[in-house]
Amino acid sequence: MLRLLLRSVAINLASVYLAAQILSGVITYVGGYQTLLLASLAIALVNLFVRPVINLLLLPIHLVTLGIFRWIANLVTLYLVTLMVPNLQIHAFTFPGLDLKYVIIPSMYFTAFGAFVVATITLTFTFHLIYWLLQD
Repeated sequence: MLRLLLRSVAINLASVYLAAQILSGVITYVGGYQTLLLASLAIALVNLFVRPVINLLLLPIHLVTLGIFRWIANLVTLYLVTLMVPNLQIHAFTFPGLDLKYVIIPSMYFTAFGAFVVATITLTFTFHLIYWLLQD
């Protein structure tokens, strides 16, 4: 049990660090690695104790949408972690847009909720990527 908790904390630490580097203006932390360690510990504890309650409350939404809105539980988890760790912050931002040959994405302003959604997707993706890379 302790080994799984330490593994979860280590993977959360790496994923929060990578997500903060990818979204450098969106996810900010003050206090260096102590804040990252505290945030990863908070994510592990929230996932262990609070997340089952959140999943139980969101069960009707999961059943109706066939699990498409599973990310809402991750969003609530990230919000709770930002409340627990005040030095970890998610900021609103403006996406400058993207203009490729056949793909044009206009510039968009993301409010705080939109920034939480983007940060949640990034954190979830990095967590699962690192977890997949470290599988036994």
